[in-house]
Amino acid sequence: MRYTLFDLQRETLRPTVASLSAAGELARSRLNPLSRTPVGRFQAATLESVTRLLKSYPKQSWDYPDVRIDGEDHPVRRTTMLRKPFADLLRFRRAGLPADAPKVLFVAAVSGHHATLSKETYEAFLPDHEVFVTDWRDARLVPREAGPFGFEDYVSYLIEFLETLGPDTHMFAICQAAVPALVATAAMSKRGHPCRPRTLSMMAGPVDIRVNPNDMLKRSRKLNLNHLKLAAIHRVPARFPGAGRKVYPGALQIMGFLSMNPRLHLGKHAEFFKNVCLGREEEADKHREFYDEYFALMDTPAEFYLETLERVFVDQQLPEGRMQYRGETVTCADIRDVPILTMEGAQDDMVSVGQTAAALDLATALPDDMKEAYVQEGVGHYGIFKGRRYREETAPHAKRFIARHAAPRQ
Repeated sequence: MRYTLFDLQRETLRPTVASLSAAGELARSRLNPLSRTPVGRFQAATLESVTRLLKSYPKQSWDYPDVRIDGEDHPVRRTTMLRKPFADLLRFRRAGLPADAPKVLFVAAVSGHHATLSKETYEAFLPDHEVFVTDWRDARLVPREAGPFGFEDYVSYLIEFLETLGPDTHMFAICQAAVPALVATAAMSKRGHPCRPRTLSMMAGPVDIRVNPNDMLKRSRKLNLNHLKLAAIHRVPARFPGAGRKVYPGALQIMGFLSMNPRLHLGKHAEFFKNVCLGREEEADKHREFYDEYFALMDTPAEFYLETLERVFVDQQLPEGRMQYRGETVTCADIRDVPILTMEGAQDDMVSVGQTAAALDLATALPDDMKEAYVQEGVGHYGIFKGRRYREETAPHAKRFIARHAAPRQ
């Protein structure tokens, strides 16, 4: 009922948002003689700020610009390799890419944001890699007949995707996706699966939150899953295809994200208002681009959300050697020949330095020359997978790691 009321309120605001948006367009129009004056820009900044506060944000486009190599433009083609109820496996391949280019499966997190949040992460690999992405579906769009989707289902999807792509596929997991990607790698390694990843790269993932503990750990210790179910889990309203499905709504998730660092987000919005007032369109556009994606929300299946909290944040089942997959215990010690790269942001206040790199110590059977920990200086949680430092330092480092271990497994 609470989700239904929230959705009704959001729909009721649509005419107001449309009116405010139209007024903002008029305030910025070149035909408006006040648009280039301080008064006009202040009016435009006020109208846009209020509009952005009230409006709903759709999932952003998957379109990529042409890849320019040696003065020539190469269009990027998107195809769907596999359709599943809760995700599509997408392929991005630029024209002219060699047939033997390395295959990289990017595993996006299911944590309130669409896979498009990390478009820049994938884009850096388009010139010289065949890129695949797990495009997770908004749970409110998945009919109840599709059944539940829990932590182990996520792992099974990754295994099926790797089987679809075939041997020697490199897997690259982002943020929360690191743990299920690590479990999938361990489960496939334990069975000697021929399609186990050629390499595994993990970026800012909570493999072991007991290392260098932060606020996330402190909060997880206080979690009561029964209370959380009552507060966070809602049923999808009747107007959506997934009507009646239990989910953790995206609107609640974004409030959780914002509450972790409210001063940062308030400061960014104040800076945006100032930039619009002063006519600094380039800086304002960067804000629009980031928050148009950041506020594009998706609902998470209740089963996956609760099981992830329990297994990863409350019980720390993987680092303690108690992780189960389809009735069998899997550990990082099962990984013997999959090189692992961990990447962390030095100023990350969500996943502390060392929490992802903990995977290297847990993979006790993996030779040392197949392990690497990388810490990117000067970035926080989002800077590790987008922005200038990512493009110029982090991505090239990950590419070198993949190239170093690209030889087919014997």
